[in-house]
Amino acid sequence: MGRSTAFAVLTAAVLVLAGCAVTPPAPTPPPSSPLTLREALGDPTTVDFCGLLDLPDLDSALPLESRPSPSMGSCSFRTKNALISFGFPEDRAKERLTGATPVAWQDLTRDLRVVRTDLEGQPLLHLVFTDDSSIRVGTFFTSPGSASEALTAATKTLEGAVRSLVAGKQAAHFDYRENSLARLEACSALWSDSDVSARLGTTVSGKGDLSRHRCLWGEQGADRLARLEFGLGPRPKAAANVQEETLGGRKSFVQEISGGCTVRTSHIEGPGANRNQVEHALLAVQAPNACDVARELANVAWPKLPA
Repeated sequence: MGRSTAFAVLTAAVLVLAGCAVTPPAPTPPPSSPLTLREALGDPTTVDFCGLLDLPDLDSALPLESRPSPSMGSCSFRTKNALISFGFPEDRAKERLTGATPVAWQDLTRDLRVVRTDLEGQPLLHLVFTDDSSIRVGTFFTSPGSASEALTAATKTLEGAVRSLVAGKQAAHFDYRENSLARLEACSALWSDSDVSARLGTTVSGKGDLSRHRCLWGEQGADRLARLEFGLGPRPKAAANVQEETLGGRKSFVQEISGGCTVRTSHIEGPGANRNQVEHALLAVQAPNACDVARELANVAWPKLPA
């Protein structure tokens, strides 16, 4: 090696070592600006809510009986004694949260709030953004002794989401196909309010959630209501209490439940190839002769679903 070449190599090595000794830049501080729902989640029609969960934290707090299962506009999982659902509230009625109970929350910044409401004894936690839009964690348990477990699961679920969103992390999103049910507006794609009102025998109007994948005609707890949901789940099949029928030209599964009735039809495979899920349209009716009403509505709606 010539003298000039050796000097060049030595000089380069000194520069590299000198560069290694430079003090690294200070870490970027987390964002502190007020946070709106759209800034936090992006397009609300494609959010993967399961991607916001802190699974190790959930598992350490209370082992999960099932892995989180994504659907359109929500994510659900089971603990030993409770079912937890995380996603958008069922409608955009912000007045429901006006009298909600504020919840003290550690490390809550960016002008976010957490409040609690209870529905038929089941606790619901809501994360409210600066534009008054919200996401919620709902619980369902059948034994009063499971209330504490359900609230712990709901709290841990929201804690993980808050940590991610406050830090400025972007929510994951599904890439739905062109003929996906996710591209439909649940409140308007299949029926008009007058169609549903005529079959329920009472005047109702549809209220949708921010995902546009669910719609409710009527009020929660009313004697007459209808609900339509586009979602993801296992492929439906006939069972002892589930009847397979053809409605509106599509294979459907009808189930009578506690004076109400559900009708489900499957569509294409879901967006996650490894999840063994299919898209479905689920209609639920509460009314006298609920299954007759549900069949009528399905016969009108199912032919309008994409092929």
